[in-house]
Amino acid sequence: MELKVKHPLSKKEIKEIIREMSEIFGEEIAKKMLDKKDRVEVAEFDKTTEILLVNGKPFFIRRKELVFPLVIALYELSNEEDLRKWPRRVVVDEGAVPYILNGADVMAAGIVDADENIKEGDFVFVVEENYGRPLAIGIALMDGKKMKEKPKGKAVKNIHHAKDKIWQVTVG
Repeated sequence: MELKVKHPLSKKEIKEIIREMSEIFGEEIAKKMLDKKDRVEVAEFDKTTEILLVNGKPFFIRRKELVFPLVIALYELSNEEDLRKWPRRVVVDEGAVPYILNGADVMAAGIVDADENIKEGDFVFVVEENYGRPLAIGIALMDGKKMKEKPKGKAVKNIHHAKDKIWQVTVG
């Protein structure tokens, strides 16, 4: 499967993404992700998912008007940054890694740390504890504080992970 560009985003739309990323990650991190001078194009992945290309490189996923960086983009940023300190992150133990990479949702029992400001329904990203490498993007099924209490059940709905179809298209 190859990504087919539909159209470029307007400057207004790019500014809106920068604003959203600033609200989620803070202004300093948002500037590392996207600049208002960047060319951003929309490519359709499936009926509900678009991939936003920044200067020709896949960088963001957009679903139902929600925008969040792709795992590959976070992976590239993790070479410069320790993502374990970023907002909206969920840190899992090494036992959870193979399951997440196979598409499983994140179980609360495997979480070793989480941003306490996460609210149910937020886009979050999942990193492994040893190196802070990103594994997945998901939707929080509970608040960050609750995740840290290790309740039973699912804590994050896995919507995109390293090695999935989106990863293969964007890395390939």
